[in-house]
Amino acid sequence: KSVPLDLPSTKWASRCGYKHTPTQTNTDSPDRLLLIVVNFPFRFSSTAKYGILTFLPRFLYEQIRRAANAFFLFIALMQQIPDVSPTGRYTTLVPLIFILTVAGIKEIIEDYTMFWQHWISALSLKCTVLCSKSAAVLSYSEPQAMCYTETSNLDGETNLKIRQGLPLTASFQSLEELMVLSGRLECEGPNRHLYDFTGTLRLENHNPAPLGPDQVLLRGAQLRNTQWVVGIVVYTGHDSKLMQNSTKAPLKRSNVERVTNMQILVLFGILLVMALVSSIGAAIWNQQHTDEACWYLSRAGDISLNFWYNLLTFIILYNNLIPISLLVTLEVVRFTQALFINWDTEMYYAETDTPAMARTSNLNEELGQVKYLFSDKTGTLTCNIMHFKKCTIDNVHYYVFFFFCSHLPSTSQNSTEFDDPTLIQNIEKNHPTSPQICEFLTMMAVCHTVVPEREGNQIIFQASSPDEGALVKGAKSLGFVFTARTPHSVIIEARGTEQTYELLNVLEFSSNRKRMSVIVRTPTGKLRLYCKGADNMIFERLNETSQYKDLTVAHLEQFATEGLRTLCFAYVDLEEGAYQEWLKEYNRISTVLKDRAQKLEECYELIEKNLLLLGATAIEDRLQAGVPETIATLMKANIKIWVLTGDKQETAINIGYSCKLVSHGMSLVIVNEDSLDATRATLTAHCSSLGDSLRKENELALIIDGQTLKYALSFEVRQAFLDLALSCKAVICCRVSPLQKSEIVDMVKKHVKAITLAIGDGANDVGMIQTAHVGVGISGNEGMQATNSSDYSIAQFSYLEKLLLVHGAWSYNRVTKCILYCFYKNVVLYIIEVCALIAMCKTFKGVDHLKMTILSSSVFMFPTFIGRRTVRKSLLEEVQELEARAVDPGAAVLRDASALIATHANIPIIKANNCFLSLSIDGYAFSQEEHGVVSQSQVVRSYDTTRQRPSM
Repeated sequence: KSVPLDLPSTKWASRCGYKHTPTQTNTDSPDRLLLIVVNFPFRFSSTAKYGILTFLPRFLYEQIRRAANAFFLFIALMQQIPDVSPTGRYTTLVPLIFILTVAGIKEIIEDYTMFWQHWISALSLKCTVLCSKSAAVLSYSEPQAMCYTETSNLDGETNLKIRQGLPLTASFQSLEELMVLSGRLECEGPNRHLYDFTGTLRLENHNPAPLGPDQVLLRGAQLRNTQWVVGIVVYTGHDSKLMQNSTKAPLKRSNVERVTNMQILVLFGILLVMALVSSIGAAIWNQQHTDEACWYLSRAGDISLNFWYNLLTFIILYNNLIPISLLVTLEVVRFTQALFINWDTEMYYAETDTPAMARTSNLNEELGQVKYLFSDKTGTLTCNIMHFKKCTIDNVHYYVFFFFCSHLPSTSQNSTEFDDPTLIQNIEKNHPTSPQICEFLTMMAVCHTVVPEREGNQIIFQASSPDEGALVKGAKSLGFVFTARTPHSVIIEARGTEQTYELLNVLEFSSNRKRMSVIVRTPTGKLRLYCKGADNMIFERLNETSQYKDLTVAHLEQFATEGLRTLCFAYVDLEEGAYQEWLKEYNRISTVLKDRAQKLEECYELIEKNLLLLGATAIEDRLQAGVPETIATLMKANIKIWVLTGDKQETAINIGYSCKLVSHGMSLVIVNEDSLDATRATLTAHCSSLGDSLRKENELALIIDGQTLKYALSFEVRQAFLDLALSCKAVICCRVSPLQKSEIVDMVKKHVKAITLAIGDGANDVGMIQTAHVGVGISGNEGMQATNSSDYSIAQFSYLEKLLLVHGAWSYNRVTKCILYCFYKNVVLYIIEVCALIAMCKTFKGVDHLKMTILSSSVFMFPTFIGRRTVRKSLLEEVQELEARAVDPGAAVLRDASALIATHANIPIIKANNCFLSLSIDGYAFSQEEHGVVSQSQVVRSYDTTRQRPSM
């Protein structure tokens, strides 16, 4: 499509809705933070489920899809046929309209609430700007028209990404220049590809300029480190890529609803049989009792002799056998239960002002039947806030001197608690290791892509990875402060002395390399390469003469067992001639169009060699408050917990111990294979060794990695893997992909026939959240995509205890009682009708009529005094037949109200101020954007934090 860019001042103001004047200078106002200029037909965008015109047809379609509503609509239509209905024409129609009205009001309230919550969350952004349209960028406030964006709402990633305006339009930074802008923008049509965009900007008196994904701000992206933006809107409303990617969650129905629907179908079958028998009986009676023989009845014209008419008449007469109010009653009950969840102050997280939220009210009772819980780790069990805890330098281990904890999680602004005084003393007293310590801390302050921002006297570090931010802050706390960045240098303050390192090259991070390097010229004039990364990547490139290898490996193993994320640090001094030769090759490859990224990585390999080991760091991603206690309580409730994480195996095992999922008395079954045959043999051997204990809970913990899962989830091995996993008390899957997470949940969901729950906080958890029977999203640091795809959202993992064991159990108990009441009420009415017909056939004999009255009354009263427990038990057992046949402690809760109180009284309440020390680990997770059009080297060279930014 082609968008005109003629921008007279009056049209510009009316189209944009802004009231800018050339003299306006308030750079903090929201409309200055995101300035979008366009002559484009704007479309209103709404995330609501219904619209004013679409509500009635969509709502009626959803309601008529339900069998009970369709049945009663059929009855209401039949009642409009003359001489067919034995009742009034509106006896079913009026209640049906009332029921649909109540259901419609409930849908309106839920949709209206979600609509305003969406806008409130958008308006609550204070330090960032949430883009409401997709726009092609013309100019930014930052150097070379560049800015950082966060796309957590799009892909769940919290690392910052680079966007850059065209050099052609980078100078358009005044209102007068924008007023005279004229031309056209040609771009591809709306599509759902987040990382692709093709367009051309054709300005008058300028050559056409190509537009790519790095020149586009997508709707939902948040601006960081940017004062203002000038852009052209290209997609609005449902044409935006965010809306193109928004898909409805799969329709989920609870087991109770499935059983209820089956009971309705059974009752409908009984109704048809009774109507058919009654119609046959009526035909026989009419043949035996002609008008001449029954002249005293005066029935001429009142009784139809048509068999099919009589069949419809009896169907209408017996329609009360199916409760017309059942569905709407359940809707009201579930809606009220959802309000109880939303209003629960014990599941409100004050630190982030986040309450619990029931995003659907149809699965409340499902929460009380969960047997398998699948959990992510980072951000779900842990806080996803990094803390620099330990390091090893020159064979010396330094660590947090005073171990302490707080009842509140630490904030990202205080991500270092490193306070070992030995390290500082070794520097001050000129210890033999002092030069290595200073070099190590210098590297922490220099080797990164962090951008410093000054707010008064405070320096705020804008980091593309939480690990980098924690390391830079750790260096700052030890006296090596990263103060400024220019296009060609990094400025640090080393224990009060300012030092400038000339930045020559940035060798970018990638998931294949698992490391990043910088080449700098030190203040003394030396050429030096600093390299940090995963331990296996660094050790492969060490010089044979490098020291401290063995003891550093021992320290790394110790860090891993304590649940810490590790990075190794190394360096090498370069010869001028060798560097210049490498630089020529680097410059040549930098301009190659085909396979540029791969060839650059090969070029990096040429210079990242013969490294000298400096040491290693350990970073903690601590557990959330109450996680171990919550997991222990859920396991006591016979809920099986599987942890699905992308961490390495050592990390996964350690997190299992720290959160009490794995106890020291458990035997670990570790499965690491690299072929299908080996995986089959190993799984079969373990299953055979269990013998009769197979598929029964044993004191075992299964540890399996993603490589092995690739084979274990194949069709021919899946059953053996499932049998082994069901035989273990705990299962931990490490190095798994998002697709593997959803495949594991789907496998258990289909083959075990148990209620599954998946909980996570990132975009990589959306698959398993939508696959499970119940999906719970954590409102954490990885965006809102998991929350928006979930059925229920909470702020802390510990709140899951009350959500399942209190709200879930109570909802299950109350819903089943409500269903029984509705069914029993209508059965009683039906029996009374049958009794009345029998009495009529017996010509109203007084004694028989009294017997029928007593019988119907006794049928009504019998369950109240004798059979109440038996009747309710039968329905619960029928519901539970769809689940795994396991011992359920919650069954006692559902059997008796007093047992419910007793059971709940034994549940330990987790206080917010629990103080405990637990370490977690997340493996190597250096998460910078890879292979972008704007390279990291170009990014860090574009910033000069020593200069004042231009104002609009």
